[in-house]
Amino acid sequence: MPELTIDFQSLPEEYQHVIRLAQDAYKITVAPLQLLVGGWSGAVVYLVSVSSNETQQVEHCILKLDRKSKTAKSDEVTRHNTVMSKSTPEFARKHIAELVYDRVEHEGAIAIFYRVAGQSLLNFLPLSKYERQSQLRILFTETNAVLLNEWNSHAVFEQAVHPQKVLHHWLGFRLDAGGNTERFLQETRGVNPNVAGFLINGHVFPNPLLHSRKAESWGKARAIDIVTGFIHGDLNTNNILAKFAADKESLEGYYLIDFALFKENMPLLYDQRYLEMSYLMHAMSQVSFAICANFLTMLAVADIPDPHKVAIEMSGVSAVIGSARGAFSAWVEANHPSLHDDLWGQYWLAGVAAGLSYTHKPGLADEQRLAGLIYAAVNLKRYAATFKLPLPTEVELLYDENQSSAHAAGAQNIKKPTHNLPAQPTPFIGRVKQVAAIKELLLAPDTRLVT
Repeated sequence: MPELTIDFQSLPEEYQHVIRLAQDAYKITVAPLQLLVGGWSGAVVYLVSVSSNETQQVEHCILKLDRKSKTAKSDEVTRHNTVMSKSTPEFARKHIAELVYDRVEHEGAIAIFYRVAGQSLLNFLPLSKYERQSQLRILFTETNAVLLNEWNSHAVFEQAVHPQKVLHHWLGFRLDAGGNTERFLQETRGVNPNVAGFLINGHVFPNPLLHSRKAESWGKARAIDIVTGFIHGDLNTNNILAKFAADKESLEGYYLIDFALFKENMPLLYDQRYLEMSYLMHAMSQVSFAICANFLTMLAVADIPDPHKVAIEMSGVSAVIGSARGAFSAWVEANHPSLHDDLWGQYWLAGVAAGLSYTHKPGLADEQRLAGLIYAAVNLKRYAATFKLPLPTEVELLYDENQSSAHAAGAQNIKKPTHNLPAQPTPFIGRVKQVAAIKELLLAPDTRLVT
């Protein structure tokens, strides 16, 4: 991906080609003014000047260059128009950027032009460009309000849904046997995808892939009431455009773009958790994987981890995530207090789905996919704690920071020793389950004696 530049020539040829196709199709000249996004996600977002070759009229647009999602059942224009028709006129005006032209596509690469009606785009930036903690906290809080109080103000409830069914609604084909997540577990991590649980940094977590696939893996888990409505489906940090006032703290505009994965009549809260996962992925580029993994495991026991235990590099991230979860908690208490447990359960399940969605992406680095899997397992453990479900006793090692270098390469790539001395025996051979169970007991607050 290009560095900060205003030259289309540095883009991949597939992106340059769709820009040329757009110029030919609509008789326009497109000039880049400012690169807004260009990095790990593969998407590139520009502020551009668009001039009509016939009238010489000029307007500023947001140009998003991306690769077509294989999961989208219809094109972006059709989905966008569906969103506009399903949403209230007020919501569409306030929060949905307009499409300027039909989408231009060639061999999987796409170009989409947006405008914000009646406003200059100069100060609109994707969420990924904001770094001030105070602004990020405002944006995450606003996201919860926009999605629940405005877009889904008439959301409906579905009664008594099994948690595995909720996950299947969000994940669908990503759960198929032999799919990307299963292969990642088997080939990259050397783990059985059907094992009941994982051992991560010495702690036991339920296997999110298994629980997403098989209802029987939940044991006697009760059904929950869930809230349903519209979901964006791909609400990452590049698909929110926002503008702050001169004081840098007052939000003046909040718009959603790229509705290629929009769905209706779906369990809600996936968008909030997918955005959180996207934000964590962005933060990962600034820290070591070990620090990120430690932070994720802390989220298994607290919405806002103990600041004295959080690495200084993740303290700001922790505060932003805490603000998002605080906003959701306030919504639950204000609107559906009697459904507190079920809605928080749906929130944790949405985190499971968001994490597995990132693990499913073969284009991401292995560490990013592993972070998604750990995130999914952490959220599933929160669900288990909420509903008093037992943790598994059959576990396999997924990640340990002290063994990560060897394990990350896969079991088949572990280096053999260069000496000819006999190998030291491994203690507790065949006792993985027992060791894991003992560790869990020792960490439980109500344990008084372990023998």
